[in-house]
Amino acid sequence: MRIVIKLPARLSMIVLLTLVTLTGAALLYLSDRQQRALAVPLPAAARLSGGLLVLGALLGWAWRLGTGVGLFTGFWVFAIGAMGLPMLIGHLVDGYRPAGRERP
Repeated sequence: MRIVIKLPARLSMIVLLTLVTLTGAALLYLSDRQQRALAVPLPAAARLSGGLLVLGALLGWAWRLGTGVGLFTGFWVFAIGAMGLPMLIGHLVDGYRPAGRERP
């Protein structure tokens, strides 16, 4: 049995742009030397790829929603990914631990 979810074209493009923006933000974070998620940061090519993904997604937002609204939305989606991922990982790695409990 196959489950098929049909989204309107406008909504599927917005979902795709959101995923591309968040993926670019994640690559930018994971390639930074001060990231806490990986033992060794990703190579510089991942940083370039992340930047290109974010730039392409911003252009896609501007194309889909108009210049002003698209760039505003694209920058906010990027900001959520760029702030949310380090905060989540920082909490998981360095968060509060009761006495006797070690790091994961």
